[in-house]
Amino acid sequence: MPNYTIIGLGRIGTSLGMAIRGRQSGSTRVIGYDAENNAQSLAQRMGAVDSIEWNMDRAVADADVVVVATPAGALYDVFDAIGGHLKPGAVVTDTSPSKRAVLAWAEELLPGNASFVGGNPLTGASITSQKDASGHIFYNAKWAVVTPRTAGRKAIEAVTDMIELVGAQPVFMDAHEHDSFAAATTSLPAVVAAAVMNAVSTSPSWSEISRFVGRDFDQLTSSAASDPASSHSAAATNSDMLIHWIDQLIERFQLVRAGLADEQERFASNGAVADSFVQAWEQRARLEAGVADRRPETGEHNAIPSANESMMGLFFGSRFAKVLGTGKEKKKDSTKYDRRKLN
Repeated sequence: MPNYTIIGLGRIGTSLGMAIRGRQSGSTRVIGYDAENNAQSLAQRMGAVDSIEWNMDRAVADADVVVVATPAGALYDVFDAIGGHLKPGAVVTDTSPSKRAVLAWAEELLPGNASFVGGNPLTGASITSQKDASGHIFYNAKWAVVTPRTAGRKAIEAVTDMIELVGAQPVFMDAHEHDSFAAATTSLPAVVAAAVMNAVSTSPSWSEISRFVGRDFDQLTSSAASDPASSHSAAATNSDMLIHWIDQLIERFQLVRAGLADEQERFASNGAVADSFVQAWEQRARLEAGVADRRPETGEHNAIPSANESMMGLFFGSRFAKVLGTGKEKKKDSTKYDRRKLN
């Protein structure tokens, strides 16, 4: 069984250590290292590591798999520090949401007798600090795997074996695809949360406004409670992809703003303001129903009436004829919003 070293004992690194140790067998050991002494001590008390090392060089010396769970911006310095101390055949992976930059750093700084395989656990867990770490957050979660051309089969298997050991499912992705998706689902919400929090809290009336804070505001700004170092480094190392998604967001804001500024448009049930809320409601419903990966139909098509319905339509009207003719109403699509409520 492999020996693991986890560098960076924050919420993800500590959770990963707990997950591995909860399922490890034989002589497998988990060594932990963090630049913060308190983080090391807490990880050990929580049972995330078998032992801790105060020196990064010694921490990786006997490791078969090194997991770097630091903010993305710190990976360059970590790779530079451990490169000369990895044993031949060691595999290095990471947990950051930025892959193109990290792959380039790994190629530049890690030795040729070691391998790098990029990773990113897509846990979706609402854990914001180390003290809330849990080994269960990886169970049934997807784990993005980005493999450079130089990675061999054994190196890839070492990482996927670890992913499956903690109950997650590896998903192989291209680095560009990964970075675009990560920017949309991780960095963009962090930017929105920060913008909303800062815009509202800097108002002269913030002390009064804060009394109105409830579930909606709390949920929207929850990612602002994440470590700013992680959010900042994720944004800075994936800036072009994040800028693209910010541009998409600005375009949406401008449509809504224009609609609100128009006295007739803002009340229209088919206007830009209503459309924004309806489209978001429907896409959220599709996400919750597990069909977000299927493209919705772009238009509604009226069913061709049967001969029986056509005849009845002459006497009773088309709507009543359809009810009489079919005898059974079509099942309602729970992901389509009833726009009649807007009128």
